[in-house]
Parts: sequence; structure tokens; C-alpha cells
Amino acid sequence: MVNPLPTTSLSLLSRLRHEEDRVAWQVSWKRFLELYHAPLMATASGIYRHHTRTATPPQEFLEDIVSSVVADFFTKNRFDPNRGRLRSYLRMLTNAKVVDSLRKHSPFKYSSLEDNDLHPELELPNETSEERDSFVKSLLATLIEDLREQIPLRQFEIFEMVKLKGVAPERAAAELGVKRSVVDNTVYKVMKRLREIATKPEYQDEYFYEGSSF
Repeated sequence: MVNPLPTTSLSLLSRLRHEEDRVAWQVSWKRFLELYHAPLMATASGIYRHHTRTATPPQEFLEDIVSSVVADFFTKNRFDPNRGRLRSYLRMLTNAKVVDSLRKHSPFKYSSLEDNDLHPELELPNETSEERDSFVKSLLATLIEDLREQIPLRQFEIFEMVKLKGVAPERAAAELGVKRSVVDNTVYKVMKRLREIATKPEYQDEYFYEGSSF
């Protein structure tokens, strides 16, 4: 009996939505947080500046906020993909952590999140360009991560040399001992696969904006 072809593995962002396989879910989150530590820091920084009107948040404060967000997600896991984007959930959670922390230091200045109707300045602020740029960089890293898992190592090696490291195709072919046509064809196929991954709903829903393209 011929074994069926293996199904395409879920992308990293897809695996975050499926907690049934607890081990795989935790591994995926660990990798996600490694890739998205910088965007979470940028988010915490933007929210801190919004609420305090302070230009430079303390680094220790930001690290504590990000650690608290991560811990809260793992222990409570209230994210529902049917109700919104993961990215939006992380921003909401970060905002709650920032405000709660500020209230501990200035309880009379920053009220509870439940009092937002009376204190609209405590609502979730708009995303800053710094946050957006940071998330886009991590998105690209996530795409590359998924790509690496879904294509042969040799193909990724060629793609990495030409597209990520900027090695000229002629030089890449010489160093790898293959024909130039092999390099060109491989890069074409891998770029096509990368675009296919980028069009998956989990990527489009989470990180692409109206009018953007990949």
C-alpha cells in the first residue's frame, strides 16, 4: 500500500491557534515569543508613552511588562481566534499590564481599566509606526521560519545565499557546485512558495493592512 503524501504542516501562526496538541502549542509559543519579543517591547513602549506622556520608558519596566504578558497568556490563555486577531489580543493584554503597573505606582492618577468610560485616556491607544515596523520585521522572520520547515534544505540554502545574504547567483552557483540555471530555478520556486505562505489567512488576518502586499 502506498503511503499518502504528507499534509502541509501548519504555519507557526496557525499552531498558536490550536491548543489541542499541548506540547506543539507550547513549543510554537516559545518560538513565537523569541521572534516577537521586539514587537512586544515596542508595543509596551508605545502604550507607556501614551498613558504617561513620557518620551523614554524605563527598560526594566518594559521587560517586566513583556514578561507579565507572556506569563498571563500561558496561565490564563483567554485568546479566542474567532473574536479577533492575536495581535490585537496581545496589544489589549499589554495595555492592561501597563495600566495596572502604573496604578501601583500612582494609584490616584491611573484608575482601573473598568473605569475607562470616565477616563478615556486609559483606553487602548492606536498602534505606532514603531510597533507596526517591528511587527512587520518579525512577520518576515516568521515567514522564513515556516519556509525553512516546508522546503528541502538544499533549496533553502540557495534561497538564503541569494535572497537573504545577497550573494550573486553566479557566485552562489560556483560555491555550491551547480549550474546557474539551477540557482535561478530554485530561487523562483522558493519565492513562489514564500508568497503562497504569505497569503495564508493567518498571515493576512494578523499582519497585513489594507493596500499592503507581499
